[in-house]
Amino acid sequence: MKRKLTNESSNEPKINIIKKSITISAVGILCVAVLSGCSSASNTSKAVVKSEKQIAVMANNNEPVNNEIALEKMYSIKGIRVMDWIDENTVLVMKENYQYPQIQHDSSKAYPKNFYEYDINTQNLKLIAGSNTDMAYGVLSPDKKHIFYKEGIESNLTGFILNRETGQKVKVTNVDSISSSEGIWLDNNTVIFSEFPQGGIYTADVKGNVKQIENTPKGMTSNTAKALDKVYYTSIDGKLYMQNINGKENKFLKDNIVWLIPSQNSDKLIMVKRTEKTKMVLVVTDLEGNEKKVLAEGTQIFGTNWSPDQSKIAYSTAADNSGKAGLFVSDINTGKTVQLSGDVGLAADPVRWSPSGKRILTTSATIENNKPEFVSYIIKLK
Repeated sequence: MKRKLTNESSNEPKINIIKKSITISAVGILCVAVLSGCSSASNTSKAVVKSEKQIAVMANNNEPVNNEIALEKMYSIKGIRVMDWIDENTVLVMKENYQYPQIQHDSSKAYPKNFYEYDINTQNLKLIAGSNTDMAYGVLSPDKKHIFYKEGIESNLTGFILNRETGQKVKVTNVDSISSSEGIWLDNNTVIFSEFPQGGIYTADVKGNVKQIENTPKGMTSNTAKALDKVYYTSIDGKLYMQNINGKENKFLKDNIVWLIPSQNSDKLIMVKRTEKTKMVLVVTDLEGNEKKVLAEGTQIFGTNWSPDQSKIAYSTAADNSGKAGLFVSDINTGKTVQLSGDVGLAADPVRWSPSGKRILTTSATIENNKPEFVSYIIKLK
């Protein structure tokens, strides 16, 4: 069923109090900070190379064992939010565009943040597309030709698909109807996402054609994903459901699911599950949600993502024990876990692997002088 988009402009978002109070996002406490008015570093932000360091390696019981060097170099980039890899040496970043007037946020004004290409070797920035409002939460298609992203001010967002080479964009959601965390590419041409508060699961292609999947739930859902002919989503209270892409056989799978990501070949799922009020676990399951292995635990687990060869998972954790907090990579077959860094902070976005799987990027956010400050890290693995 095709869905007609309204003609409302994303430059004039309306306020939705319900949405703001129950935002479903990878970084709930940082979602407002992401698009709030803040000062970023200048266009001449430079990478800082950190020296090699000893890396803690955990056994299957998450206790430290012998140190190994798994990290070759780590670059930190201040004032730029790195979103995804374009190729091994170029990344998609979000940065203030000084060519437009400042826009009013709840408590301050700031220049709109737009998408750029950033060469990590030369530190050169190239504008992909400009807008007089914020562009954020960009995810590249597998062939890197299109970006699914959200445009708006703070949490009042509209979904777009942007052609990276031409800068042309098409609107694929109504104004103020999509969560920052929603949207996964199914192939080079199509994304899948949930809308709220009205509900419904949709697919949209690079030409702007939008279709609703039949018999999808009303009300707020998130974690929308697809594996083979199955569509997955979670309700606002963390219940995980699965249904056929044709709209039949809606099935409840599990409670208390925070995150869900299928593997690229659609034979496994990784989930972040809340087991206690202050405890989460990272698990590998089959497509029916049957748990095969527990990889990690912590008070928070953010940024979870598969490596290109689907043998490893990267993620960041917060934990009472500092040895279990930081940025980690776990091997899903052996259960061996390597701590890449204990001081990069919680991931503000999904951790991204480079196409070769030899580099990882992550971005963390801190509040300095009542303003969010983003620091992105690019880690070269041995």
